[in-house]
Amino acid sequence: MDKDSAISTSEINNFLVRRLGEKEAAEIMEYIQSEIDNQVLAKGEETKNEIILWRNGMKSEFATKADAGSLEKKLIKRISAIEGTIILWAFVFDLHLY
Repeated sequence: MDKDSAISTSEINNFLVRRLGEKEAAEIMEYIQSEIDNQVLAKGEETKNEIILWRNGMKSEFATKADAGSLEKKLIKRISAIEGTIILWAFVFDLHLY
């Protein structure tokens, strides 16, 4: 059977109290908690900065709704012009066949 290898904070505290006494155990537990808090804050800041980088990258890489609308209008104009040319050529070739 697998045993849970995680040790709780209270188990660490109890161990330190038995080995070192109340005052020293409290100081060590405070230091450990302070280090954990610092690491969590650092990871939080690192994650926040990474999210900001991703957002900025996505803003510069992906089009906005206005950009998409402008592109759609340009494509419609170009396709309409090409359709007109194709229709014209269809009549030209149709007349030469008869």
